[in-house]
Amino acid sequence: MKQSLVEEILISREMKNEKTVALVRFVLFSLTSSMDFLSYFGLISYTIVTPSFITLTLDFIFLLFASIVLFIVNFFPYQPYLKFFTITLDYFIIGLMIFLDPTIQKENGLIYFIAMTSAIFIYQFNLLRHSKAGTIYGAFLAFVYFLVISIGLGEGYPFDIVPMMIGLGMILGVGYVTTVSNIEMVKEANAKQMMERYLPSQLVSEFYKNKVQLEPGGENKEVTILFSDIRSFTKFSELRSAEEVVQFLNEYLSRMTDVIFKFNGTIDKFIGDAIMTVFGAPFKNDDDALRAVKTAVEMIRELSKLNQKMDLTKDNLQVGIGIHTGDAIVGNIGSDRRLDYTVIGDNVNLASRIEGLTKHYGCSILISETTFGQIEGKYTSQDGFEVREIDRVIVKGKSKAILVYEVVVL
Repeated sequence: MKQSLVEEILISREMKNEKTVALVRFVLFSLTSSMDFLSYFGLISYTIVTPSFITLTLDFIFLLFASIVLFIVNFFPYQPYLKFFTITLDYFIIGLMIFLDPTIQKENGLIYFIAMTSAIFIYQFNLLRHSKAGTIYGAFLAFVYFLVISIGLGEGYPFDIVPMMIGLGMILGVGYVTTVSNIEMVKEANAKQMMERYLPSQLVSEFYKNKVQLEPGGENKEVTILFSDIRSFTKFSELRSAEEVVQFLNEYLSRMTDVIFKFNGTIDKFIGDAIMTVFGAPFKNDDDALRAVKTAVEMIRELSKLNQKMDLTKDNLQVGIGIHTGDAIVGNIGSDRRLDYTVIGDNVNLASRIEGLTKHYGCSILISETTFGQIEGKYTSQDGFEVREIDRVIVKGKSKAILVYEVVVL
């Protein structure tokens, strides 16, 4: 079964964190081994009980284990089951140290706090792996470890062990919730980053507020489709270097994207210098058609500013925009590894045909009679445009004539 991109990211992060845990484990064991060695020969004194030969032997065994794990995670392909092995050994080694190391004080009930503290310490290491299965397994071993140490070395069965177990359980629970939250945060961040490429930020928020899922599928709904295309862009490109063309195109598409997002449009796709935009998806509003027309008007104005900024007044680059309103299939279309939020259907093709008519009629913006019917009476000259009927035409691929209207930018 193929893994999703997020799953691959989490596994990669788990692998990196396993290396971090292995390195920290090696450094800690190296440090404690060095201190025990120096203390054993009387060079330093840092414990009440002087380390014995048993202590040095345990240090050597633990350091050897840490070295082997560090070598494995750095020079062998990472295997997900490795975390269960290392988690188990971590608890076993620390438990063995507590049982056998004479430098660890166990009297007067101190062992219960040592058991709880060490259980939490090892569990916190495990949280670096960002693995739900590893976190659950680590929590289970933490309970077993705590009980074995407390009952095996404790004086009897004190009443205080019950609230300590409750406290340990709460800490382990918080650790699990933190792990799950971090994993979900990575998934949401990845999804939001993907959606922000074609949706304005306010619509991304609506996605999550309404718990919309990015799964394959679609629905039939009424939308307004806007097609825009730069006139004679091929000729423009032939007269300039590739760097100049890319610089202009990036600037142009960035400005047009800002305009589209300003009016809550959804960018369906970029096709070279052409832009396909949808209004009414993923969320439909009563003014979808009007916002599409206002977007087109603002795009014409923005292109004029760009012509002046980049000293393109001689070329006088112009854009043709076609807008049509009608039913289309809207949704995430593609495979389980690659989805495009898009609209498909006959009305999408019609919007593209209307954009092509702008060259024939020598105008910048053409809209269909369906779109005009939705904006009629809802705009004034203060909106910066007027609408006039142009012609009744039969577009390519259609047998029935439609009325088209020109949007005149004031």
